[in-house]
Amino acid sequence: MPALKPIFKAIGIPLVCIAAPAAGVWVIRSINSRRFAAPKPPAGGDDRILKEEGVSRIDGRYMKGFHLSPLATGQEQQSAQAHPGTVIVFGGSDGGANVEQARMLRDAGYDVLALYFFGKPGQKEFIDEVPLEFFDEVLAYAEEHGNGSAPLTVIGTSKGAELTANLAARYPQIDNIVLYTPAHHTYGSLTYQRGSGSTSSFSWHGEPVPFAKLQGKEMGKVMLRFALGLPVSYRAGYEADAAAASAESVIDLSNFQGNGLLFAGIEDAMWQGDVAAEALAAQNENLEPHIYEGAGHLFHESIDQLIGPSWEAMMGGTIAANREAKVDSDRILLERLEQWHEH
Repeated sequence: MPALKPIFKAIGIPLVCIAAPAAGVWVIRSINSRRFAAPKPPAGGDDRILKEEGVSRIDGRYMKGFHLSPLATGQEQQSAQAHPGTVIVFGGSDGGANVEQARMLRDAGYDVLALYFFGKPGQKEFIDEVPLEFFDEVLAYAEEHGNGSAPLTVIGTSKGAELTANLAARYPQIDNIVLYTPAHHTYGSLTYQRGSGSTSSFSWHGEPVPFAKLQGKEMGKVMLRFALGLPVSYRAGYEADAAAASAESVIDLSNFQGNGLLFAGIEDAMWQGDVAAEALAAQNENLEPHIYEGAGHLFHESIDQLIGPSWEAMMGGTIAANREAKVDSDRILLERLEQWHEH
């Protein structure tokens, strides 16, 4: 047994050297995870909107979400004619259907489809080669169960804006687009597992859409902050991906025949939405950019309450500027929709 002591000593010292820092990282991560914890989502999630009159669930082959009819939302709306056509709303990488925005538009008299594009049964589990041709099903639904597909406005936020821009580049049936914190490249997948970024976010008729490949220059910083439980800004990584990308990954809206609104904040910490808005507007004079000083990736009345303490590092901007951008962009959106969907 005494002869084994040197062996135990030789093994034990390296193990202690490994275990002690790992334990320290675990403690720091636990503290930061509590410190930057996001608020609990509302009970019932997006499904809570189903309690409202005139809202039905959409459960198609790939198409999933909610249909909000304006004609069943109170006496004032019942006595007013709904705007013609359909407004389609997509959320972002959070996997939601942006039901709050859909509700606002429904209350303004629009027939709204609030849709998921991944994460539901029958859909891609993650944003990983999501088939853009699922929009064929959306068009058919608008004609059969909605208020018609003319005029048709599609609204997307963040990764939903990247989706919307890709759809507008391929579907001439889309009359108007509204992109909140857009992308001017197609980027890599978001699987939140090993391999994230190694495939395209979208596919078209079975072929991956060319995308700006992950460069990894910023991954060391990202992984360290992950390990320590700290919120992460992804902008530098996306900027590196875009700088090294081929021209094929650029989303080309130069032939888009409709109208468009582009909203972004200069202090966007998630990705370079402000740069993308300017780049897309330069492609097509029908795309109208609105870029807000001091605003970040997400416009909201109380971004600190919505996201929690991580909002500043992850989203960027100031509370006041994000609030002002929300109010002003809502005003412009409703003004343009009134013009695009006039009676």
